[in-house]
Amino acid sequence: MDIKTYIEIGEKKAGKQIELARILGVRDSTLRLAKTGHAGLPAAICYQLAEYIGEEIGNVVAASNLVTEKDEKRRKVFEDYLKKSGENAARMIVGGLVISILSMTPQGPAEAASNGKIYENVNYTKLYVHVAGIKTPEDFRYVKSKLIAVFLILGCSE
Repeated sequence: MDIKTYIEIGEKKAGKQIELARILGVRDSTLRLAKTGHAGLPAAICYQLAEYIGEEIGNVVAASNLVTEKDEKRRKVFEDYLKKSGENAARMIVGGLVISILSMTPQGPAEAASNGKIYENVNYTKLYVHVAGIKTPEDFRYVKSKLIAVFLILGCSE
């Protein structure tokens, strides 16, 4: 995201740009200049803005520095930081979804026993039949391969 987006999120939360400026302790013209790309925000204001909107501080600081930084090497550092941050967020979302799906059905002690074949585990079988319509061990292997592919694409190991 860019600094304009972060400021707009803050404005939406505060109600008006003038109110956000009051909360951050700056003039509304300071926010206007940053929003239009004519100036960055001081690091302390970036910190306050990040805290106010619930964003990672490094993202807001990097986005603000991209507005004013002219040196291409330094710009690349900020761009790479923002890119990695976005990729990490995507990984966390996918991981959370997988964990949510796997924990939907509580596992009782009698259902937890498995003789090395996960598709014979009653709990997992019920879960996957419900979630993905899995009826056979081959179906299970197919879904498992797709989940592994997603994690590999995101850079996670098996």
